[in-house]
Amino acid sequence: MILYITRHGQPALEGMASGANFEFPEGDYCLSALGRLQAAFLGLFLRARGFGGRKIISSPYARTMETASIVAGICGSEVWPEPRIQEMLFYPEPVCPGLTIEGMRSFFPCVASEARLAYPWITQKGPEVPSQVRVRTDRFLDEFCGNVPDGDVLLVGHGASTGTLRRELARRAGFDGDLGYAWNCAVSSFEITPEGKVTVLEMTRFDFMPLDCVTSNRRRYGDKENA
Repeated sequence: MILYITRHGQPALEGMASGANFEFPEGDYCLSALGRLQAAFLGLFLRARGFGGRKIISSPYARTMETASIVAGICGSEVWPEPRIQEMLFYPEPVCPGLTIEGMRSFFPCVASEARLAYPWITQKGPEVPSQVRVRTDRFLDEFCGNVPDGDVLLVGHGASTGTLRRELARRAGFDGDLGYAWNCAVSSFEITPEGKVTVLEMTRFDFMPLDCVTSNRRRYGDKENA
């Protein structure tokens, strides 16, 4: 099977204070208009790859669930929330508790009817450090690779969680190349055999979007700070 990993689309961050860290927003933001367009580009790319009807596993945050739902609508897939790939908690306490599974279904009709989610799902204490993120993402990955599904899967996470997952999969594959930057809706892909052997196929591909649509939250591809 092929495991695709992507970061959510650009969130709508207009309500954040001017001095806030836009790469690590505190709240549970939905997508901006550009973020929805990025997710649509990703969905069309995956559908052309034959991803139709496949499973999507998403962090329970609104920006990831909305990204996953847009892709699911294009590909005819279902979305399953997974708290172990949620955002790194950069603050002592979460600003908001996030949606319940019932709330998710009211906003995102592509959520699988069999999906379950304990609430509250933000249970870690902040601020987290990268090693704590790795503990929970490794647990998820060990479980996933120990029972590889028959069909391809898309994971929708955040900069921290997808970066940690990509690094670990690259390590398991013996890959020492460039991991690339986790732009919004850029996608990496890995082949995983039923025995759990990992092969890197692509890292952070985003050429299915126009370059003026490539962002990292408020940062844009080609800006001087990204050169």
